[in-house]
Amino acid sequence: MFPAVEVDRIDETSWNVLTTRFSDANIYQTWPYEAVKSGESKLSHLVVRNGADVAAAAQARVVHLPFFRSGIAYVRWGPLSRRRDQHGELTSFQDAVRALKTEYVGRRGLSLRILPRVSGADNEFVQALLQDEGYVLREGAKVQSTIVIDLRPTLDELSRGLHHKWRYNLNKARKQRATMLEGEDENFFLQFERIHREMVKRKRFASFVDVTELKTIQHRLPPALKMRAFLCSVDGDVCAGGVCSALGDTALYLFGATSDFGISTYASYLVHWHMLSWAKSQGCNSYDLNGIDPIRNAGGYQFKRQLSGEHGREVSFIGEYDAYPSRTMKALIAAGDAGRDRIRRSRHLLARFS
Repeated sequence: MFPAVEVDRIDETSWNVLTTRFSDANIYQTWPYEAVKSGESKLSHLVVRNGADVAAAAQARVVHLPFFRSGIAYVRWGPLSRRRDQHGELTSFQDAVRALKTEYVGRRGLSLRILPRVSGADNEFVQALLQDEGYVLREGAKVQSTIVIDLRPTLDELSRGLHHKWRYNLNKARKQRATMLEGEDENFFLQFERIHREMVKRKRFASFVDVTELKTIQHRLPPALKMRAFLCSVDGDVCAGGVCSALGDTALYLFGATSDFGISTYASYLVHWHMLSWAKSQGCNSYDLNGIDPIRNAGGYQFKRQLSGEHGREVSFIGEYDAYPSRTMKALIAAGDAGRDRIRRSRHLLARFS
């Protein structure tokens, strides 16, 4: 039986329900996240069906280039292809990437960039599969790596598996007059915004994410997909916080922040331990610490490496894969990538010396 493909025939409510059926569901493939970040008009949704069953799905952000009758479709951490109740997800993945290329490159004449959430043992197989389907690895793109913690051991086992220095600092934080708060209401996100602004100013780094959008995204997310905010208060002062998402079988650490006062309290250790504990309580098998950079952010890397301890492993994603309707569009996209990279480097430098 050949799979059937539906494009832009699903509404937001149905998409939200559909995403909960996939083990590889993630916040970036939720309708509210991309609608708030990019605008409702830029969203496109593709669903692959085998008979009455949904086999795979992908949310794309479509950007049209000025002065050209073309553009690019981005699929971040998609397609979703690992059904909770079925096997054969690589077949579903192949059907999905083939359908994406047919729709956006073949029918619409767009360039297509996908960033699959694939890492580890499947890398080589999926890379070969994408090449067979006419995709090419984006040249010069940085390989994204992260640390994933296995949440299947008990909390006691996870605690014993922490690096001894991380566990020592966690115990120091517990001796403070600290109170942990967590929830999904807007007030939690407003308090997190405040300490995040303070942290960005202190560290003088360029933030490419707007955390003020989180409360708007959260408001639109249905209960089953909502993020959770964690705050640590010492002597009545909220001084550290984090935001986490637990969709599918892998929880994702999204953002963290510590105020100037919070540095001396080790409050961030309490926040991260509570996020890990919550992720496990949601039935997730693993916890993604959302990126590492041992060179440019050695301190952050050490923190995450010690948190993961004996139960964590470093993994690398397969990268960004593109498909183009013509050589001209390939050259245009490459030029745009180069310009965007230069702007990012400039912003980093300005933030450091301002």
